[in-house]
Amino acid sequence: MKLKLISFELCPFVKKAEIAAKYKNIYHETEYIDLANPPGWFMRISPLKKVPLLLVDHHVIFESSVICEYLDEAYPNKLHPKNFILRAKNRSWIEFADNCLWDSFFLTVKETKKDFYQVRYDLLIKFDQIESVISQESFFNGDKRSLVDVSFTPLFQILEYIEELNPVIFSNKRHPKILKWKSRLLESTEIQEIYSAELKALYFEQIWKRQGYLSRFLENKKYDAHVSKGIY
Repeated sequence: MKLKLISFELCPFVKKAEIAAKYKNIYHETEYIDLANPPGWFMRISPLKKVPLLLVDHHVIFESSVICEYLDEAYPNKLHPKNFILRAKNRSWIEFADNCLWDSFFLTVKETKKDFYQVRYDLLIKFDQIESVISQESFFNGDKRSLVDVSFTPLFQILEYIEELNPVIFSNKRHPKILKWKSRLLESTEIQEIYSAELKALYFEQIWKRQGYLSRFLENKKYDAHVSKGIY
């Protein structure tokens, strides 16, 4: 089967699929498109008009969590646990991760300091819930990677970028287990291959384009303040 992932380079939901494929050593092609000016063929085959899409021969699969589930079911080195209850709980936390990802987006578009810190507060409350259930071992479920780890990795990388600008998210006192988990995920060879220095530069440029509160922590001279707000 021929696999092609249709993507927008900075979309964290796309990164979930890329990370799952990387962990499972699945060969695939990736084609990046401009969501501000999407090609006609993409608009014809994408029911929701958004990325990611996975093309499996002539079949179209959409939604990042569904794509990850397909990759896990169709290829060896399973990331989902065998136990039905644990698998269902994992799916719940994958959905939870997606909600946190939207918070990370809102952090970059809120225009006032007050609104920015309200989103930060909401995210930290979510982190309190994660801290209470995460394993003390290497990964979410213990010593083996899962699709929950895949789903939280893009969130942690985005927040790592935000921390470089305004270090107000992570606290070793409040969330020590999350910090250890984050480090294990982001320091892996597979993740470092996906998140390059060039990608970080593009993400900072995207933050500037959105002209939210967070953009004031960037150097103005590097960016054009008159560009339109970017797409997540």
